[in-house]
This record gives sequence, C-alpha cells and structure tokens, in this order.
Amino acid sequence: MKSINKKDKINLWKNIESIDLLYEKIKNMESNKNIESFNLTLYLFDFKELNLSYSDYIKLFSKIISILKNYSNKYVELYCLEQDKIILFNEKQTINSKIKNMLKSRKFNIDNKKLSLSPQIASVNWPRDGNDFDSLLEKLLTKIKNDNSDINYPILSSRPGSVFINKKDDFLDKVEKISTQLYLIDKDKNIEIIKQNIIADRTFQVRGGEKGNFELFYILAGKVVYEEENIVLTKGDSISARSGEQEKYFKTITDTTLLYITSNPIFASEQRRIKELISLNEKIEEKDVETREHCDRLQKLSRLTAIELSLEEKKIFNLGFASFLHDIGKAKVPSSLLQKPDKLTKKEWELMKKHTKWGKEIILEHFNKSYFHKIAEIINQHHERWDGFGYPKGLSGNEILIEAQILSVVDAFDAMTYERPYQRAFSRKEAIEEIKFEKEKQFSPKAVEAFLKAEQKFFEKNSQ
Repeated sequence: MKSINKKDKINLWKNIESIDLLYEKIKNMESNKNIESFNLTLYLFDFKELNLSYSDYIKLFSKIISILKNYSNKYVELYCLEQDKIILFNEKQTINSKIKNMLKSRKFNIDNKKLSLSPQIASVNWPRDGNDFDSLLEKLLTKIKNDNSDINYPILSSRPGSVFINKKDDFLDKVEKISTQLYLIDKDKNIEIIKQNIIADRTFQVRGGEKGNFELFYILAGKVVYEEENIVLTKGDSISARSGEQEKYFKTITDTTLLYITSNPIFASEQRRIKELISLNEKIEEKDVETREHCDRLQKLSRLTAIELSLEEKKIFNLGFASFLHDIGKAKVPSSLLQKPDKLTKKEWELMKKHTKWGKEIILEHFNKSYFHKIAEIINQHHERWDGFGYPKGLSGNEILIEAQILSVVDAFDAMTYERPYQRAFSRKEAIEEIKFEKEKQFSPKAVEAFLKAEQKFFEKNSQ
C-alpha cells in the first residue's frame, strides 16, 4: 500500500471549492445580469457505513470528484458542503441526467477493497425554487428527506461559517501505536488540527517544509527538551515552523500531549505510514513470535547507548526507527528457516543473510521521506563487523554508520539473552563477557563501552 502523496491532495482540493464561495456567488447573483438562472444538485454520501480510515476517505472522495469533474463541462463547478456532501453548480437551468446519475450504485476500488456507493441526489433551480443560498439549500435537504423518509438524515445549519460543537472524544479519525497517538480533531481545505500524544523519552522531528508551509506544535501537557541548546518546553510553550530546509529534533522528557496545527494536510499520510510500520512488523511476528518484544527492547537499549555516546537527536531519531524495523527483511525469509532448531546449512545461511538487503529495499519501497533513506542504510549495515568480516558489504571500522555499530551490539546481546529455537539463552553475565570478547573483532570498541554503561543503567532501573 502506498501513502497519499502531496500531489494527490493538491489535485483533490484544486477541483472542488469551499461552500463559502458558493454562498458569496449566490449572494451576488442578483447583480449579475449575465446569468438568468442556474441549477444546484446535491450529492449526499453515506461514508459512515463504509467505516473508512481518513486516508481511504480522501482517496474515495478524490475519485468521486474526479468522476464528476470529468463528466462536467465549463458551466459546472463543484463545491464541498461538509465531508459527505457535494454540490454541483450549473449555469444552465437543468443538469444533464447523465451527470446527475453517474454515481448511482457505482463501485470503487480503494486499496483492493470494493466499495459501493449509492448517493442520495436532489436538484433545485434559481430563482424558481428560492432566491438565496439559505432557501435553496433548505429546499435541497427537504427533497432529500422527502425522497428518503425511512432514512434519518441530520438537519444541517445551512449558512456557511456556522459554529460546530465537538465533544472531547469526537474525532474525524485517529491512529494509534504504543509510542504515539494521533487524533484528527478538525480540518478545512488546507488546515488540519491534530491532537498528538507521545510517550516519555521519544524523539520527534519538526521541519520547515515547502514554500507556504506553516506548522505549530502547542504543548497541552508534559515536558519537552531541545537538547542542542538545552531549552526545556512545558505546558503553554510552543514550536512553530515555516517553509525552509531547517529541521530540529525534540525529546519528550515526560508523557506529552501536543496540539498540532498544519497548513500542509498530513494526517492521511501519517496514518498510512504508522499502519504500514505496524503491519510490516506484524508480518515478521507471524513468522517469529519473539520479534515484537525483541524490537521493543532494542529501541530502549539502543537509545540509551546512543545517549552515552552523546549522539545528536537526529541520529537517535533514525536509530529508533531502525531498531524497531531492523529485521523487517525477515518477512521474505521462509518460516522454516527462522524457526529451525538446528544449525543452518550453507545454502540456508546465504539466504538468511539477504534479510538486511531485503529490509533496506522494503523500507525504501514503502516510505519516501528523506530520513528513511538513512534508516534503510542502518538496517542494511546492522550485521557488518568491525573487523570487516560481516555482511552484506564487508564494511569495516568507521565505514559502518555509528547507528549500525550500536544496533549490532545491542541486537547481539538481546539475541544471546533470550531463548531461541536454535540456541539456549545466555545469562546476563555470560552475554556481557561475550560482548567484551568480541570488542574490536565483531563490535566497535566505542559502541561496546557505551553499551556496557547503558546496559548497567538499564539493568539497575529494571531490577528495582
């Protein structure tokens, strides 16, 4: 599955106008001597029955608009009346029946899901059915209700710019994982308002983006630090970003809640990205039940090790993703190999070694953001050895990314200390001695030293 890209979103809103503009158009109609009459056709869609995610809703809505636009002519304009209603404005008094009924019982293919829609449709003419926006819209909604008396449609406030009240759990959509949750509170044409929860000790990125972009992160609760300048932010503080290439990384000191306002609608793509991350990891978990807990432990220990080395937050950010997804390439490895209790044959081992390369390919295939290229390379290198006898490239020393050097040590330690089909679990003491023994052979010396300090702190904290 692919994320909705920016071009798709631009095309969606380029082909449909805000209802406010229709309101103004009709308001000024009496002074327009060039138009004697016009037609309004309302399409009302029952999206709730389809139980769509926000990203799927955007895709479906885009297809609907594209169909209406393609069948329309220069006299037809499209306007959006809330999330489930589209109004066609036609300068001619009557609208072509082909256009009117083109969406009746139509099937749509969204990410290999067949979705059926049968919108309710009503039409009115100006000035025959009303002289202003309010009376025309009221007539449209009355027609919808009269034609479908068995369906309970909500009565809408007809005037644009009306005030809407949302209770605290009323979200347009949401996406959740262990470390973060996103709730889409509301959106307009190019504005999204999102509530985001982030657990303690996590890094998040803020960057300027393209021309005209604006983002605001307002802290509702919790504590955040910008470590490069040792700036601590708490409730009431905020972070804003405008267009430009600059990016900054912030760490949550405590569990944190942000109000996130952006002029570049991102919820659909973020929702898809998070779901894909979870889905990718679940694919491995289906083959190897230890993977999820293994990845969670790696994230924690890798971060602590990186902190001991005083790595910048950008590298810690990338390392966190790479730790979570480092074995994603094993999704292409047969289950029989992953769960084999005996030593792998030479042929089987050569196949198993391809999982780092496959992991890199999977990441680049699914995610196109620039920082995922570095994450993909960390995954590709995490089985390289300090002495040059690792795989896939046989890199040595500082040819290996520091993030991969850390991940290599932490991954080996965790693999040794937990029971696997092919080996008994080492004791903590045995595993630490093995790590020390492989220093300057399999592992980077400074990564080992930092890991030993981090692991001791981790052990003491979790032994209390």
